[in-house]
Amino acid sequence: MTRVAAPDSTPLVARRPRGWRGWLVVVIIVAVASGLLLWSGTAFTVSEKGRTDPESHGPDGYRALVEVLRDHGVRVDVVRSHDEATQLLNGGTGTLVLPDPFSLGDETIRTMIDAAPTTVLLSPSSAVLDLAIPGAEIVGYATKKVTAQCDLTAADNAGAIRPGAVMTGGDLACFPADEGAALISQTRDGRTVTALDASLLFTNAHVTENGNAALALALLGEHDSLVWYVPSWNDSDVQRTSDATLADLTPGWVTPALVLLALTAAAAAIWRGRRFGPLVAERLPVTVRASETLEGRARLYAHARDTGHAARILRRRSAAELGRLLGMGRAATTDAVIEAAAAAVAGPRDALRTLLTGPEPATDAELVELSDRLAQWEAAIRAAVRTEGKRS
Repeated sequence: MTRVAAPDSTPLVARRPRGWRGWLVVVIIVAVASGLLLWSGTAFTVSEKGRTDPESHGPDGYRALVEVLRDHGVRVDVVRSHDEATQLLNGGTGTLVLPDPFSLGDETIRTMIDAAPTTVLLSPSSAVLDLAIPGAEIVGYATKKVTAQCDLTAADNAGAIRPGAVMTGGDLACFPADEGAALISQTRDGRTVTALDASLLFTNAHVTENGNAALALALLGEHDSLVWYVPSWNDSDVQRTSDATLADLTPGWVTPALVLLALTAAAAAIWRGRRFGPLVAERLPVTVRASETLEGRARLYAHARDTGHAARILRRRSAAELGRLLGMGRAATTDAVIEAAAAAVAGPRDALRTLLTGPEPATDAELVELSDRLAQWEAAIRAAVRTEGKRS
């Protein structure tokens, strides 16, 4: 019979933290979580602005190209308003750099292109490409190095490039790849529009590769001034079709439902958050029979059919029992127990070694046989020890 006493509950009240400490921890957690959310939102905004932005140092930005242009005497104006871009270009001789203007309508895009003597479309969409160079289209994608093979001096001096998207159309096609070309150009009424995929050519990550830098300087540095328009949803010419607010579009039952939900959540927090004081533990003796533990484990092993685990427990217990009978102590190794036991009864060492360290039984019958043979060895050692004690 084993008696197990419950742990002492005396220091439980003394260790219980005060209520205000728990609320302080909650406030700190909420503050940290809010800070992380604000930081992640700011980081997301910065990263989104950095993609294909001429002021970004990231791999998809164009800051390196802009700085090189300025070092070569080109005045680069980075503008984020289409009205400002049109004003800077009107009456001038500058170059318009126009990434895909996803937030602008067709008329606004045409107005910007018509205001510039030279326009370079960077990675345009199919719609913008057809608008700027009627009939032009994107026909594929290629990454093998190609050379200019055209009469455009800026392209011919650049050498080899990896094109990216390939297009057809225009008056001039350079860097042929597959069924299209990496660069197409068209001149109408003294205005030239050039289109190419800049994602593998002019970004910070790729501008120093192959002939990319030479091509960029030749195309964008043709004039002394350059207007680089950065499209965004904050600069959109799309007119609102309705002045209705979100509140006007929301059904009438939504607000009462949200208020009721908030009140329910607050009531649940108060209800479940009540404190009933410290836990109280009584000193009650608990009696657990060793046989119950043994039977419970046996049922678990039998239910799981884990004969290997059961065999390891039997062998470990038998080795410990043999060592105890032989007076060897708990530190004795299995090999030492085997040698001592075999010597005590003049029995076969290999047979005992197989019993204690051999393969695990695969069936219940083999497990029962193993248990019986271990019991026989224990009985033999016990008898030998008794006989030796009587002689002495």
